[in-house]
Amino acid sequence: MKGLRIIIFVDLSDPNSQRHLRDPGVSGSLSTFFITSPKFTDTIFHFSQPAAASVVLGVNQDAYSEVNLDYIKTHDIRLARRGAGGGAVYVDPGNLTYAFIDNDDGTNYLNFKKYATPAIHVLHKLGVDAEMTGRNDLTVDGKKFSGMSSLKIGNRFSCGGTLMIDVDLDQAAEALTPPKTKLASKGIKSVHSRVTNIRQYFLPQYRQITFDEMRRLLLQEVFQTTDLTTIPTYTMSEEDWLQVEQIAQNKFTDPDFIMGTKRDDDFFHGNHFDGLGTVEISFSVDDGIVTHARIFGDFNQANGHLKVIEDKLIGTPFKKDNLEEAFRTTNLSANIGPISAAEMADLMLNPNFQEVN
Repeated sequence: MKGLRIIIFVDLSDPNSQRHLRDPGVSGSLSTFFITSPKFTDTIFHFSQPAAASVVLGVNQDAYSEVNLDYIKTHDIRLARRGAGGGAVYVDPGNLTYAFIDNDDGTNYLNFKKYATPAIHVLHKLGVDAEMTGRNDLTVDGKKFSGMSSLKIGNRFSCGGTLMIDVDLDQAAEALTPPKTKLASKGIKSVHSRVTNIRQYFLPQYRQITFDEMRRLLLQEVFQTTDLTTIPTYTMSEEDWLQVEQIAQNKFTDPDFIMGTKRDDDFFHGNHFDGLGTVEISFSVDDGIVTHARIFGDFNQANGHLKVIEDKLIGTPFKKDNLEEAFRTTNLSANIGPISAAEMADLMLNPNFQEVN
């Protein structure tokens, strides 16, 4: 892959790695481990494939509005939350996930197209007219088959996405309940009408391609070689996995982190903003004063301090000028992304943005 330094492939196909990866909370801790471990300073590339069905939330999303909790409980679908931003995804063994961990050089963080390019090139060779649309989606025939997300800690970050090859689309449609504003922004009415598996788009000679063969093609593209034995490869040690498990126990397998607190506000407004994603705000107003506020969304700014914004709103008069002034002092660009104080105030004031609780 052009433009990157030394790349190391972390091979997670050995039985010991597969044993650890059965828990989506542990799988979701890998990025944090690769970003923060001092033993890794070069660019890393790795794959993962879920052992069972799960729904993975973005770090800033509201579990109670994004997921059909009764359905996933009844159908033994695990719920997890990643440290990265982006939206909720349904994954199962028909899904192949790939990820890069890299160093921020000032141009590559949140440059989703750069890290999607190897997958796009491989899919073109297989006959799929894949393209990147919006902020971080890969689509074919107007339907999404991959969503990408990113997490930054210090000067290192992860960037990766899912490839829907043989996913149970009916189950995905039942498990996910995205807000109406997000669906409306895509011009669709349901999850099912928006997503697709890509196997049906493969050329006839590739229609039966295996996941191992897909991995091989992606490795050849990323490392620009047909001889996989020349690829710098790292295998996780038991000590590595103990550190990953510790990260998972400290955060990613914690039910409070996964579920969050259920909303109990007077209002819940949401809107989709081009180039940013969906921003939602749950808030209460008493005698014309904001008494409580919480911000959610699928924006990719995973490191923002949303509580700074939420706390600033408390005690603010529920009027345009006052709300704008409050938002102006909370560094929206760093904490949410490219959105103005006026847009955030309108999000709260405009009744057209009311979501169904």
